[in-house]
Amino acid sequence: MVKLLLLLLAVFYLASEVNLSTSLYHYEDNEIELTFPVWQTDKPWYYMKWNPAKEEFEQKLGIPGREA
Repeated sequence: MVKLLLLLLAVFYLASEVNLSTSLYHYEDNEIELTFPVWQTDKPWYYMKWNPAKEEFEQKLGIPGREA
């Protein structure tokens, strides 16, 4: 079960576009942006952006065929 979970996590990571911005001197510049899947960046199924310095957390779930 654990192996399957790790395999699915690895596949999710490989199919995602991950932007990681870090800075040792400017805490405000640290952020993570994740877009899944990588081939559909204009309308992704899952989008997440987190910046701990600005206390900003944005998460969008856009499943095709479902209207929110």
